[in-house]
Amino acid sequence: MSVSHALATSVDEIMESSVLAPRINGFHLEPRCRICRNDSVRRKVNDLLATGAGYAMVLRALGEDNAKRDRITVDSVRNHCERHFPVQQIARATYREILERRARENRIDFIEGVATALTPIAFFETVMVKSYENLVDSDTKVDVNTSIVAASRLQAVIDSTDYSIDIAELRCQVGKTGEAVRSVVPESMWGAIIEKLDALEQHPGALDVGTDSFDDADDDAFDPTEFIDEDDEF
Repeated sequence: MSVSHALATSVDEIMESSVLAPRINGFHLEPRCRICRNDSVRRKVNDLLATGAGYAMVLRALGEDNAKRDRITVDSVRNHCERHFPVQQIARATYREILERRARENRIDFIEGVATALTPIAFFETVMVKSYENLVDSDTKVDVNTSIVAASRLQAVIDSTDYSIDIAELRCQVGKTGEAVRSVVPESMWGAIIEKLDALEQHPGALDVGTDSFDDADDDAFDPTEFIDEDDEF
């Protein structure tokens, strides 16, 4: 066989292997990924990730498979989960994101720890998301009884909403505003401010004034020391 013929054969083989490279959802499997390049390992890892296994748990589950091949590490699993799992398992990746996000919120170590990333709140959120996917399907029919139950649950949530936190925060902000006004505005003007507030409560539109009532040209330059008494202490 001539050198030119051997080179041509080699190039043909490379091109053929590239064309026939395995795909998942139109994604070329990453040959540099220690998980992607082995079919059995990839399927096992993806299944474990989808069911909430932590990275360290996935690594332990590989057992002998990991010992026979290039060493897979926790970083290998993490990189695969972040870069390749969402493309290979599009639907499952949504639920995996819920698991990891809720695990972080609950300070669960799903990377190096022994616990699963699955938490009760992640479970219920996943059920909700999955149910919603079915609900918005055009072929899904919702009967009247189910609608009534949903409406009553919604009303119960609305009725049980605790607005006391918002009110407490508003009171705190008003208190701070009052302190700021008292520290900046001279005491002689406090009565006028209170009268203005009372007037606004009775006539809310009283605050609306035209721009013509302001003439900056007639105003003197603001002097921040104007209202400071000489005897005031800082």
